[in-house]
Amino acid sequence: MISEEKTKMEKEIERLKSNLVSKRKEIKIIKTTNLFMETLFNGISEEIMVIDNDFNIIDVNKAFLERCGLKKPDVIGRKCGSIKERPWAPCARGDIICPVEHAAKSGETVQLSHLYKDPESGGTKEFTTIVYPLKDEGSDIKYFLEISRDVTEYRHLIMKLQRSEKRFRAILDTATDAIISLDENHEIILFNDAAQRIFGYSGKEVLGRDLRLLIPSQHNKNNKNIRRFLEKKDSDIFGKTISLKGARNGGEIFPIELSLSFMELEESVLYTAIIRDTTEQEKIKSKMLHSERLAAVGRAVAHVAHEIKNPLMIIGGFSSQIKSHLENEKDRHKLDMVLEEVARLERMVADLGDLTREYKLVKRPAHLNSVINDVIQIMTGACDQERYIFKKKLSEEIEEIECDPDKLKQVFINIISNGIEAMQSGGSIFISTEIISNGVEIRIADEGIGIDPDKLQNLFVPFYTTRNHGWGLGLPISYKLIEAHNGDIWALSTPGKGTTFVIQLPSS
Repeated sequence: MISEEKTKMEKEIERLKSNLVSKRKEIKIIKTTNLFMETLFNGISEEIMVIDNDFNIIDVNKAFLERCGLKKPDVIGRKCGSIKERPWAPCARGDIICPVEHAAKSGETVQLSHLYKDPESGGTKEFTTIVYPLKDEGSDIKYFLEISRDVTEYRHLIMKLQRSEKRFRAILDTATDAIISLDENHEIILFNDAAQRIFGYSGKEVLGRDLRLLIPSQHNKNNKNIRRFLEKKDSDIFGKTISLKGARNGGEIFPIELSLSFMELEESVLYTAIIRDTTEQEKIKSKMLHSERLAAVGRAVAHVAHEIKNPLMIIGGFSSQIKSHLENEKDRHKLDMVLEEVARLERMVADLGDLTREYKLVKRPAHLNSVINDVIQIMTGACDQERYIFKKKLSEEIEEIECDPDKLKQVFINIISNGIEAMQSGGSIFISTEIISNGVEIRIADEGIGIDPDKLQNLFVPFYTTRNHGWGLGLPISYKLIEAHNGDIWALSTPGKGTTFVIQLPSS
């Protein structure tokens, strides 16, 4: 019996020893865990305060004590709001609500930022405070964990980045060229103000769209090189400026210059396209080329006109003398034909003189609307009023300008005559005037057959005509007259929908 009791006691002692070893291991693990937690608790740079639901401080970390300049015994057990040495703490001061009280009422995590005047530096600092309510196994809140961090540097960094971004946007938006950025999928991610102005799209309309929206492939031979560059970053167009055709919102095709570059980022590629609208440059280039051609033709024409003028006078004079001595009616008729052709050639020579002449305008103050009204009155009396109608929209804001009104009448009459001839079945001539930034603009539009685009660029070339008769000198002479006024003239036309001549004259 005693032996059995002894055996039981020995087993119980062994079990207790085993439990003791297990408890010691658990205690060691707990101590290690506590040591780890304490190291973490005191090692982080954020200030941590543990508060019970009566707002008593249960524990604080090293960062908290260093910031307050206190020791832990001076803090533990005190009310959290009594630590007056914490001017950065948002503790129910003025219109600031105590975050611990807020967390206690809502039962949710509370976060707020607080600005204060730093007494040492005299500058403004910012702290962010987060309060976490800690609940027991039930639903009651037992403690609050308050974590505070000085985010002044982050705020300054954010402000610096914001200022940098504003400067970057200002540079982008004051640039005169279109600056467009594409991501690795060739989709537009940046579209500056100049791009919006040049292409007529808003940023929202193009973001996420392909570059082909602005540079359509059907109008550009170099489009394959562009696609190759975007796909492989390998093309002979890299670092070069190439001439292409762009498409505005609405379908207008216009000349552009494009340069492409790229930047490889960590996980993607950023492409940048710089685009310049060269419409005005092309106009100036075309105008200079046209002026050079006119000058060359003028020199040749002046020589020819001089050479044929005297022979024509001799032919006409002798033909008249011969006719006066002829009695045969058939012979006299033949000489009449000769004289008609001589007269026609003399008129051509006179027109050639107008083309080659260096115009000296007789300028005086004149009101364009009055000049146009005079022209309409002249043309109304000269054409069939039942077939041709004149419509006008003349701006009342236009004032007098320095011009040669007689020469301008010559230009307007010539253009209107061409428009009437283009409307064999009748139609309307519409004339308008308006003020533009650097002067006045006159538009004369007809409802005729229109002009093909390939012929439009040759309208002002001497001896080029789309009419069944005439020498093709009227529009070149008109061009010279407008040029003498330091103005500009061009034509817009759609086959089958008529032609519009646009004339711009300086206000002074």
